[in-house]
Amino acid sequence: MRNNFSTQLRQSLLAYKQTNLLHPGFILVILLTIGILSGCVNHKAKNQELLAENYQTLSNDDLILYYYKLKDQIEVVEQKRTGSSISLGLGLGSFGHRSGGSGSVGVTTGGSQRDIATDLRDRRNEVRVELKNRGITP
Repeated sequence: MRNNFSTQLRQSLLAYKQTNLLHPGFILVILLTIGILSGCVNHKAKNQELLAENYQTLSNDDLILYYYKLKDQIEVVEQKRTGSSISLGLGLGSFGHRSGGSGSVGVTTGGSQRDIATDLRDRRNEVRVELKNRGITP
């Protein structure tokens, strides 16, 4: 019985080595996921930063610059909204002396970006009115 346990243990370790999670493909998927998520966080932070700005206290030059930053960010958000993304997932694992793998592919669209783009457009319109009140044409 002890010999059977040792044999099963060796088989499990061998199966684990064959399906090692440090496979280059698995590492690549993890790095791509981290890169994509960090890009999303950067855009979200930029949107929040722009919307949190108190434009009424800005100087004329800074207000014009702020207007163009809003305009550029609206374009970025709109591009993300109209585009779609494809995701690829790979999984490897073992349980006991059995091992296996799985994969998945998904397609998503950026529909959630609409509210952000609307908020940015509303702020840009407010800034445009402020510029007009100050007698400035961007």
